[in-house]
Amino acid sequence: VLDLDPQASLTTFFGFRPELEFADGGTIYDALRYEDQVPLSEVIQKTYFHKLDMVPAGLMLSEYETETANALARRAQPIFAERLALALEEVDADYDIVLIDCPPQLGFLTLTALSASTGLLVTVVPGMLDIASMSQFLKLASETIKAVEEAIGRRVTWDFVKFLVTRYEPSDGPQTQMAGYLRSILAGQVMTEPMLKSTAISDAGMTQQTLYEVDPNQLIRKTLDRALTSVNSVADELEQTIQMAWGRR
Repeated sequence: VLDLDPQASLTTFFGFRPELEFADGGTIYDALRYEDQVPLSEVIQKTYFHKLDMVPAGLMLSEYETETANALARRAQPIFAERLALALEEVDADYDIVLIDCPPQLGFLTLTALSASTGLLVTVVPGMLDIASMSQFLKLASETIKAVEEAIGRRVTWDFVKFLVTRYEPSDGPQTQMAGYLRSILAGQVMTEPMLKSTAISDAGMTQQTLYEVDPNQLIRKTLDRALTSVNSVADELEQTIQMAWGRR
């Protein structure tokens, strides 16, 4: 899993303290920067999950936005749209799946991730403003990707683009209506299983634990079971989507 957000929330969730542990380097920025670039393998960290490694982020990653603008002005190669894909080639044989967590805006970091990805999972809260915001984001992303394709001389394609309804409350009438609206216009691109809003998820996150690690006695059992069912269902559906992209289903 690769954290491409300078706020480094994903890195923090894995138990790291980016402002202390990676203050002098050791993040994805080192493998993407335009000077003194290091191999991606040098910044990969082991996690306490079996066979799950991660590449951390840190505040220094925000420098990538400014450096990329300067690099484009002087026509530095390789350009931003190819840097992550090239970095990943080094460890391509070591992993089955690479998950990239992007920052919540369409900057050079997100475009770098989009250009390197083979599939997209877009999360959306089923609210009017959230859907309108997502629509504007996708329109801008589409126009920007066209410019990227011209710069790199190839098409940017993905095996799948899926939308995950998240923070969903089935008892909320307006949310149910907006979720139905999404399904009516995006059809099969919206995942069947939504990610439910749950106090169990937020409570577990406060202690930097996953739902699978939290002590069941600390939460209402029914609430925990409901959250676990939701997480497992979303994960199973996403796995099936990936397997289909691999031609295995």
